[in-house]
Amino acid sequence: MVFRVPSYYKNFRCIADKCPDNCCRGWEIDIDEDTLDYYKDLKGPMAEKIRASISEDGSFVLNEEGWCPLLNEKGLCEVCLTLGEDSLSEVCTEYPRFTTEYPKTREKVLCLSCGEVGRIVFSDTEQIGFDEQILSEDYDEYEWEDGDDELAEKLESVRSHAIGLLQDRSRPIAERIAVYLNYCCQMQKELFETVPKEEEPEKISLYEAFLQRLSQYEELESIGDAWSGMEEELKAFYHEENYEKTHRAFMEAQMENEYQYEHLMVYYTFRYFMRAFYDNNLLEKAQFAVASFLMVRDMDVMVWMKNGQKFDLQDRIETTKVYAKEVEHSEENIEMLGESFLFEDVFSVKGLLAQIM
Repeated sequence: MVFRVPSYYKNFRCIADKCPDNCCRGWEIDIDEDTLDYYKDLKGPMAEKIRASISEDGSFVLNEEGWCPLLNEKGLCEVCLTLGEDSLSEVCTEYPRFTTEYPKTREKVLCLSCGEVGRIVFSDTEQIGFDEQILSEDYDEYEWEDGDDELAEKLESVRSHAIGLLQDRSRPIAERIAVYLNYCCQMQKELFETVPKEEEPEKISLYEAFLQRLSQYEELESIGDAWSGMEEELKAFYHEENYEKTHRAFMEAQMENEYQYEHLMVYYTFRYFMRAFYDNNLLEKAQFAVASFLMVRDMDVMVWMKNGQKFDLQDRIETTKVYAKEVEHSEENIEMLGESFLFEDVFSVKGLLAQIM
C-alpha cells in the first residue's frame, strides 16, 4: 500500500497553548465508539468529569462559549494531560489530519482550518510536492472489486496532470485555473461518459454572479459565528460599481503572491479529487476547488481594501481558515454544494469560467 502526503506534512507540529486559535471550540467534537467504551469503563475523578461532559449522541457537550468542557485555563486538554494522548478520541488525535483511502493507497492531508497549517503552506513559495512510502498490504482493510485498481490509476493520472496545470507558472493563475477546469470537464466526459451541463448561462455581471454564489453558501449549515459575520460583511461591502474594479486591482497588486492561490487550488485538488473513485464525479471536485477559490478571493479583496490595500500572510491564513471551518468541517455542507454544482448556472463550468477573471 502506498502512503502519500503533501511535502509540507512532515513540518507540522501542534503549537498547543501558543496557538491564537483553539481546535476544541466552535464545532461538535465526536467520540468514536472504541473511545466511548473506554470512557464508560474508566475509573477515577477524571472519568466522572469526562462522562459528565458527553451528550446522549456520543459527543462532547460544549459550554456556553462553545469550548470543549475538558480544556483547562490555558486552553489545553485535561484528558490528554491527565491520561495521555492514547486516551483521546480519534478526531482529537487526528485533527488537522484527514484521510482518504482507495485501492492500494492511503493519503493524508492537513486541513487549512488550522492556522499553523496555513502558516506552513502559505509561507513557502515553492511548488507543493508529494512524499510517498510503501506500507505493508496489511494496512489495506478493504476488499476491492475487479477494475477498481484501473480506475484509481486513471484518476491519479488525471489528478497529477491537473495539479501540473495549476503549477504551470508560465501562465497567470486565473488562466491556469480556467485551463484546469476545462481539463477536468473533458476528463469527466472521457472517463465516465457523462456530459456536464453545457447550456450557455444567462449573461450577468460579476457582481450578480457573486450574489448568486453567496446565496447558495448562505443555505449551508452554520458552523460558527466567524463565517456568518463574514457573509454579512461581504454583502455590505460589495456593490455593482466596486466588485469587478476591486478584484482586478487586487489581482494586479498581488501578482507576486499568486503562488498562494496555486497552493490553495492544489490543496483542494489533492484533498478531494480522489473521492471521485467512489462517486464517478471528478468534475464536481474541480467545481468545488474553483468555487472555493472564488469565495476565498472575495474575502481577500474585501480584507485588502479595508486594510488600506494591504494583505499579509496572517490575512491569507485567516480567510482560508474561516472558509475551511465553515465548509470543510461539514460533509452536509459539501454535499449541499454538490447539489448546487449540478443545478445552479453560476456553478456550471461556463458560469465559473466567467467569474475567474
